[in-house]
Formats: sequence, structure tokens, C-alpha cells
Amino acid sequence: MDQEHEKPQRLKDFNGFQVTEKSCKEGGANPNWKFLHCLPRKEHEVDDEVFRGPRSLVFPEAENRKWIIMAMFE
Repeated sequence: MDQEHEKPQRLKDFNGFQVTEKSCKEGGANPNWKFLHCLPRKEHEVDDEVFRGPRSLVFPEAENRKWIIMAMFE
């Protein structure tokens, strides 16, 4: 939305704020925490271990969204 020129500064400002297993553990997250994310994913937001791991509900949720949209068209 015409903010592309801000990207380098934003990446610098948010360096170290990526969602990782380590950051959640150190931050005191519930041991049974789950991860949701609206797609598309950006690699600097969340690491692969979390995004594709057993805690992630990203893809089941995306499939649910697909069926909801199809039902709305029906």
C-alpha cells in the first residue's frame, strides 16, 4: 500500500521478534500453545519449525476458510 520504502527500516526495527519455539518458551507461553497465522507467511515473522510444526494450525484453518468461502457463494 505504497509503504515499500519503509520495508528496510521495519525489518531492522523488528529484528529479533520472530516467533520461534525458543522465544515462546522463554516468554512463558503455555506448554500446549498453538500457532495460527493468516496467510501469506513472511519468513521474518515466524520460523519454519513453528509454522510447519505440530503446534501449527495454519493449514487446517486455511482449509476451513476455503470451505466457508465456497459455502457463502452457494
